[in-house]
Amino acid sequence: MPGQRRIEPNSLSIPQPARRIPDSFSRHDDLPGKVISGEILSLSEIRKAVRDKYPGRIVDVQLLVPRREGLNYLYDVKVLTDAGKLVSVKVDAKSAQIVDVKG
Repeated sequence: MPGQRRIEPNSLSIPQPARRIPDSFSRHDDLPGKVISGEILSLSEIRKAVRDKYPGRIVDVQLLVPRREGLNYLYDVKVLTDAGKLVSVKVDAKSAQIVDVKG
């Protein structure tokens, strides 16, 4: 059409947002090293400790990184119990000790 410009598909440059990890989270690239060094237990050990106390299906696991020096890593394990209840179990990642339960 007269008076209209044709825009080539590759001529537009759309800026991509920078990917930034929020301060409350950490990249988990170094987790195998932390397990090998004994700083945290493996996920299989954590899962076993949780299943012993809360039988059911583990539906989600997150590693919570401490914001302050001197605090231990925690695993937040979500369990769908045999009774159909969703329980959030916080577990010390170094000792597998259950520190908090909600649900």
